[in-house]
Amino acid sequence: MIGYILLTILVLVAAPFLWWYWLLAKYKSLDAVPGPKPVPIMGNAKDMGSCTVSLLNSFMDLQNKYGGLYKIWLGPKLNLMVSKPEYVEFFTGSAAHIGKSDGYELFKPWLGNSLLLSTGQTWKNRRKMITPTFHFQVLEKFMNVFNYQSNILLQNLEKEVDTNQESIEVHHFINMCSLDIICETAFGTSINAQQKGNPKYVAAISKFLEIFTLRFFSGWMGNPFLFRFSKLYPEYKENLKTLHDFTKNVIKNRRTAREKSKINPNSSEDGIKIKAALLDMLLDASDNGMDLSDEDIRAEVDTFMFEGHDTASTAIGFTFLALAENIKYQNKVYEELVEILGPDSNEGVTVSQLNDLKYLDLVIKEAMRVYSPVPLIGRSLDNDCVLDGIKIPKDTTVNIFLYGMNRNPNIFPNPDLFDPERFLPENQSTRHNFAYIPFSAGPRNCIGQKFAVLELKTIIAKVLRKFEVLPLPNFKPEIGMCSVLKSRNGIVMQLKRRN
Repeated sequence: MIGYILLTILVLVAAPFLWWYWLLAKYKSLDAVPGPKPVPIMGNAKDMGSCTVSLLNSFMDLQNKYGGLYKIWLGPKLNLMVSKPEYVEFFTGSAAHIGKSDGYELFKPWLGNSLLLSTGQTWKNRRKMITPTFHFQVLEKFMNVFNYQSNILLQNLEKEVDTNQESIEVHHFINMCSLDIICETAFGTSINAQQKGNPKYVAAISKFLEIFTLRFFSGWMGNPFLFRFSKLYPEYKENLKTLHDFTKNVIKNRRTAREKSKINPNSSEDGIKIKAALLDMLLDASDNGMDLSDEDIRAEVDTFMFEGHDTASTAIGFTFLALAENIKYQNKVYEELVEILGPDSNEGVTVSQLNDLKYLDLVIKEAMRVYSPVPLIGRSLDNDCVLDGIKIPKDTTVNIFLYGMNRNPNIFPNPDLFDPERFLPENQSTRHNFAYIPFSAGPRNCIGQKFAVLELKTIIAKVLRKFEVLPLPNFKPEIGMCSVLKSRNGIVMQLKRRN
C-alpha cells in the first residue's frame, strides 16, 4: 500500500516534467529561433513584467535583444514573437493562418464565439453577414450621429475647461463620446453616456482587459480551473456580469423599440433618425430563422461594443497627446481644418469633407504608429508551415507585435520622433507593404476600419477647431499593453479655447 502511494506521488511529480520535455522535443525544429532560456514548466515568467506597463517594456527589451523573430515560453506554451514585416505578411496575408491564438479563449466568457474569436465556416458566415453594415452608404448616414455626439463632447470639454483650467484627463470624455456613437449607430440605442457617465461599465471594460492581459501572459492564470484560486477571480466575475448586463439591456431596448414601431428599424431619439445597422441586421436574421441564437447576438454586440469604442477612443486620445507635444504639426492640422471645414466647430462635417483632410490623414497614421492602438495580434497555426527554412509545428502560437514593429528603427528611423511626413506617398513607398498595419491585414483585417477613421477624423476636427491642446509639464503617460494600448495614469493635457 505504501509503495503504491509512493508510486502515485512519483508519477504526479514527474508528469509535468515529462510533459515539459515532450514539448521541448515537439518544438525542437525551432531551436534556431533565439529567445531567453526558459525554466521547466514556468517558462519565461521571470522575463515578463508583473503589470501591463512592465509587460510592454519586457517585449520591447526582448525585441531589441533578439530581433524581429524570437520565442518565449509563457508557462508550458511556446510563443513566437514576430515584428519583421516579411514575416508579418506571411502570417497575416494568407488565408491559411487565420486561427486565433489560444489566449483569445480568455475573451470567450465575455465575447463568446463572435466574429473576433470564431474560425472556419462560422467566421466566414459571420464576416459575410456583417460586412454590408459597414458599407460606405451606411456610414454616410451615421455622420449625423458622429456630429451630434461630437458637439456634446465639445460642450462637456468647455464645462471642464471652465472649472479646471490647469489640466484635463481627456480620454474619459472621448471614451464616453465614442460609447454613445457606437450605441446609436450600430445598436440604435441612446444610452447618454456623455451625460450620465456610465462609469461602472467603462471601469468594468478597463479592469477586464487588464486581467485578461495578465492571464494571457501568465504561466498559470490562463488555466480556467487554476484561475479560480486567483485573488483576481472575484473581481473578474463581477466585471463580467456588469459587461453582460449592459449589453443585454441594449438588446432589450432595441427589441422594444422595434416592437413599438412595428416597422423595421427606424426610431427617433434626440431629434436624430437612427438606423441601427448591425443590431437590426442580427435581429432580422434571427427573426427570419437563421442559425443565430440570443447568445450569438449578445456576443456580436459585446464584440462591437468593445472594439467600436475602446480602440477608437484610445487612438483619438493618443493622437491629441501627440499633437499637444508637437505644436507645429497641430498648427498645420488646424490650418487645414479651417481651410476645408471653416472655423465653426459646431457645424456638421460630411464624409466628402473628411476625405479631403489629407494632412490629418498623415497625422493620424503617425499617431497610430507611435501609439499603436492594438499592440499585438495573436494567431494559432492550423497546419505545419516553413518560414525561412524553419519548420513551425501546427498549433504554435504566433504573436504579431505591431507596437514593436512600429518602433523598429530599421523600419522607421528615429522611431520616437513624431513625423507625419513618414506617410507621404514617396516615403511610404520605400517601406514594406506590411510594415504598418494598424487595422491588421489580410482576411482577418478590421471590418470596421472605415467607421473608425471617420469617427477619429470627426472628433479630432471638432475638438481642434474649438481648442488648442497643450502638453502638461512633467506629465508622462504610463503606457501599458492590454488588448488595446492603455495609459495607466490617463491622457492628461491642457485645453485652451481658440479665439
